[in-house]
Amino acid sequence: MASLQLALLLTNLRRIDEARHAVRQAVLAVDDPAINAVTALVKAKIALCDGRIDEAGSLCDAGMLVANDPRYASWAPIGNMVRAITAMRRGELATMIHHANQLKEDVLFGRDPFPWASPAWLVVQIIEAEKGWEVAVPLARALLESEASTRGFLLSEPTAASFVVRILLRAGDRETAQRVRRCAVALAAENPEIHAIAAAALHLEALLEKDVNLLQQAVASGCDTWTSASVNEDIGDLLSESSEEFRQVCAHYETAMRSYADAGSPRDSSRVRSKLRRHDTSKAAARFWPSSRIPALTDTEYAVAELVAGGLTNAEVAGKMFLSRHTVAFHLRKIFQKVGAKSRIELAVMWKQLVGRESL
Repeated sequence: MASLQLALLLTNLRRIDEARHAVRQAVLAVDDPAINAVTALVKAKIALCDGRIDEAGSLCDAGMLVANDPRYASWAPIGNMVRAITAMRRGELATMIHHANQLKEDVLFGRDPFPWASPAWLVVQIIEAEKGWEVAVPLARALLESEASTRGFLLSEPTAASFVVRILLRAGDRETAQRVRRCAVALAAENPEIHAIAAAALHLEALLEKDVNLLQQAVASGCDTWTSASVNEDIGDLLSESSEEFRQVCAHYETAMRSYADAGSPRDSSRVRSKLRRHDTSKAAARFWPSSRIPALTDTEYAVAELVAGGLTNAEVAGKMFLSRHTVAFHLRKIFQKVGAKSRIELAVMWKQLVGRESL
């Protein structure tokens, strides 16, 4: 069992090759159905960290037999944790809530197998997903109420530290966020061989300082797929605050989308896709199209009108301007009202005259 405990800790710290070696040692040491079930749960956590979601679920099915064995029931939270994370990333709300309730019971009744494998951090994430970040903030603060609990959290899941700091900063609680960063920096200094904690400390500093260069260093440090997606999303968020970084924002959001998908998290990928669409809609016309030469039309309406007058379909305009076809149709109706056109053909006929008249 000691080898499996070690494997679980190594998995949390993303030392996956060493974790697999520890699992192999455990399998060689004993041949017992209950031990094999515990082994399956540890393997499920490894598969989850590798982004092999389906395999993680299958391993959980085999491993949760331990829930019926009083000797090893304390390992069941690992299975509930993997299933809850899987459901959350897939956007399966009912399944996520079911396993979240199981995890809350595990915490309440002290069934956490080890202090450094507590699911408390995941309960905070699930509350945020279910009820919103505002509801999760007090729970996040409780998770970080002491140095000991903060260190335990960082050892349980260092990659979740950025999530907690984001919601703290959103709530204006910079003091608690700074405390998490300081603890991560100290823990990284004490354990220089644990790359995941050093990467987490770097990520936290970048969020607190709004430093894109530090975030890019975090990506270059070779973090796992899901963490890489998270950092690229943060880079996109910071760059999106500047109207001069349109192409870079799109590039980082697209990288984040692909990485989340590779990590088996369509929910996160979909969230970033929504950010990308909002950014495209608000920035594309201003960056790539001229200012309106017709005072009655906005810049976006002017660009849509010019393309439609040139013979493009709504779908073609949408593709060029990073808009949805529905949005293009909405703008086109407004254009017709403002210039007095009744059809696309009439707009095309009168467009040169309109532009020529306003340019005089």
